[in-house]
Amino acid sequence: MTKIYIRKVYENNKYTISFGIDEDAKNWKAEEKEWIEQDFSVADDSIELLCELKNNNLGEVLQKINEEIRGE
Repeated sequence: MTKIYIRKVYENNKYTISFGIDEDAKNWKAEEKEWIEQDFSVADDSIELLCELKNNNLGEVLQKINEEIRGE
């Protein structure tokens, strides 16, 4: 089972959205910590578990990703 995460970073008056797995989420959290140490605001940023890839549910995973991209 693979966990799929979504990261939203607010920069330049818009959100940048990324998708990743456990290792990506770990790296994103480390990067966020560095930004805090540099006095950058991360108040509007988020890293959340979006869904899990398991038992051939790739269609469901892609649907969730597309919903996020469309802002639903």
